[in-house]
Amino acid sequence: MTATRSESIRDLLAMPGPCITIVTSAAALPDAIEHVRQILSETERHPDALLEPMLDAGQKLAADRKGRGAVAILRAPDFLRVVPVGSDLKPVTRVGDRFDLRTLLEVEAAEATFHILALSQKRTRLLERTQQSSCEIAFSADFAQSLADFKQTDKPDHDLNNRSSAGPDVGGMKGVMFGTTTDREKKDDYLLHFFSAINRAVHTLLRDQSTPLIVAGVESELALYHRVNTYRFTLEPGVHGSPDAMDGTELHSKARDLVRSTPPRAALEALAEYDKKVGTGHASSHIHEIVQAAFEGRVSHFFFQEDAKYEGTYDTMRQRVKHSDPNDLIEAAASETIRHGGEARILAASSMPNGVPVCAVFRYAAAHA
Repeated sequence: MTATRSESIRDLLAMPGPCITIVTSAAALPDAIEHVRQILSETERHPDALLEPMLDAGQKLAADRKGRGAVAILRAPDFLRVVPVGSDLKPVTRVGDRFDLRTLLEVEAAEATFHILALSQKRTRLLERTQQSSCEIAFSADFAQSLADFKQTDKPDHDLNNRSSAGPDVGGMKGVMFGTTTDREKKDDYLLHFFSAINRAVHTLLRDQSTPLIVAGVESELALYHRVNTYRFTLEPGVHGSPDAMDGTELHSKARDLVRSTPPRAALEALAEYDKKVGTGHASSHIHEIVQAAFEGRVSHFFFQEDAKYEGTYDTMRQRVKHSDPNDLIEAAASETIRHGGEARILAASSMPNGVPVCAVFRYAAAHA
């Protein structure tokens, strides 16, 4: 069975140190690794054994991408992961007992799979992508990928739209056929029928999956497709523009931006639960309550903005936050949430309830509440 997102992050958080986290541009990678070398030289006798594979892998990835974007590197004894990430990700250079959690969440998001349905009357395609890679999923051999081929194999009943009763018998006929359907309406009938077939084919290919689907097409065809679309995990509004006129990089970039800015369905459902439960002891936007609930294993979903900051340390004996130590309370709450099987996620301010910096949904209220 494939590990879930939270299980993967939980395994990384439990990895023995030293854990090195770097997010940087290709040009700045040597300087970042040299900074890590200086930190490790105080405790590690042979830091080069950790650092040289990082530099080689990071520079190879940067060369493959021709220096575009940034790179995230996670390194621990017997573990190395190098992932291309967006240039908007904040630079990080950190050595500690565990990896930087915000980077882990961003890396998992960068490697998450999504699908693009490129609507085209000439050739419709279904693409499987991560934030950085792409491949085309083949439809079945009997599926007509173009409208022209579809017209040869299937035909909607336009006569149903053109038939009218003429009342009394007229020349021995009960009804009279007359043309009221325009060429545009006939084409839309064909397209709707064609798009219904595409929708069925998509369901067959994405059976038992819950990956986001982004539909790309000209505005009028997107509107028609959404009338027949039944795939639950389709992200609105899709990508406007002809896929035939966009190169793969542009199409990928627009779809990726939509995925990154749209919370997944499970997160939206949890946020809806937050709206219902806030004020009842089953949800909160107060970091002190959230941290305590996270350490008690009560948080099912924890959401926070990237720039949100709260400093302090949670005293597990007294069950309260102390502000004497400037640790990251958000990272502590997120780590404990994941460690106890919950979900932690970074969201944009526009997706947070009333724009709050943090919020959480609890499995149950505190016993002392």
